[in-house]
Amino acid sequence: MDGRTRRWAGHREARRLELVDAAVAAIEAHGPDVTTEQIATQAGVSRPGLYRHFDGKDDLQSAIAARSVERLVTELEPVWRPSGEPREMLERAIAAHLCWLSEHANVYHYLKRNSLPSSDSVEAASTNVRGVVSAHTAQMLVDGSLGAEIPPGTAHPLAYGLVGMVDAAAAHWLDEPHGADVGALGAQLTEACWAVIRVTVGSGVVDALDRIGAESAS
Repeated sequence: MDGRTRRWAGHREARRLELVDAAVAAIEAHGPDVTTEQIATQAGVSRPGLYRHFDGKDDLQSAIAARSVERLVTELEPVWRPSGEPREMLERAIAAHLCWLSEHANVYHYLKRNSLPSSDSVEAASTNVRGVVSAHTAQMLVDGSLGAEIPPGTAHPLAYGLVGMVDAAAAHWLDEPHGADVGALGAQLTEACWAVIRVTVGSGVVDALDRIGAESAS
């Protein structure tokens, strides 16, 4: 690839990213049932002009999903750097996740409604909010980031189960809050997740994690 071709490819990729960001903005403004025409209007292009940069609707939806997951991971970056007691880290992680969901409810609903089936597990993980958060959480449990190494056979089902519970509860809360605010939901889910962790890994391990966390914080 010569210099001119590389510059043109870079220009096309940058333009594609601009259109994806415009699509996300349109979803935030119009909701998960946003139309292609509304996305094109937000981007300042015609509908055919929009699709000159994507291989159809599925490609556009996949790009929107990947971009949303990228933004989520960036916003949750502080959560992936352990500090303090494990229970406090869990509380912060749940609060950050719920905050993202409440602030980007339309995008979240769009992703759930337009999730694309894929035989490629890597591609599926890159376009799935729950999968990305679960993978990060499992890795932290396995590598000892929380103060003790938990066997992968225990850590992965635990991480995916906890994130699945939080995700399901949050999705229901977005539609039917039943009078609970985000703080109350976060506190309830923290208690529930901590109870599951204690039962799964044993109270002795949890108490040791608490001691290690308290020592590192002091």
